[in-house]
Amino acid sequence: MGSEPMGFRPDPAPAGRVERELVSGEEIQRRVQARIDDNPALRDCGKRINAPMPKPTASESPTGCNWTMHYLGQFPDCEPIIDEIVELVQHEANIAGPTRRTGA
Repeated sequence: MGSEPMGFRPDPAPAGRVERELVSGEEIQRRVQARIDDNPALRDCGKRINAPMPKPTASESPTGCNWTMHYLGQFPDCEPIIDEIVELVQHEANIAGPTRRTGA
C-alpha cells in the first residue's frame, strides 16, 4: 500500500467526458429544430420535419448525454442527417433537472 489517502480520485470526470450546458427540454428541441431548418438537404427532402421533445434517458449514457429523441421511421430518407444533428446537440447540452420550488 502507498501513502495515498483512501478515496483519492485524481480525475473526477471520466476520460473523454464533455462538459454540457444544462438547458430545458424545450431549448434542446429548439436547437435541434433550428439545425434541421438550416440544413439544405433536409429542406429538400419533401417533408416538414418537426423535432420532437427530447426524452430523458433512465440513466446517463457512457457518452454523458442524458436524453434522446425518438423519430425513427418517420423520415426514412433523412434519418442519417437528423441523427447527425441530434448527436451534435447531444454534445452541447443535457436536460436540466426539475426546478425546485421554494416557499410553497
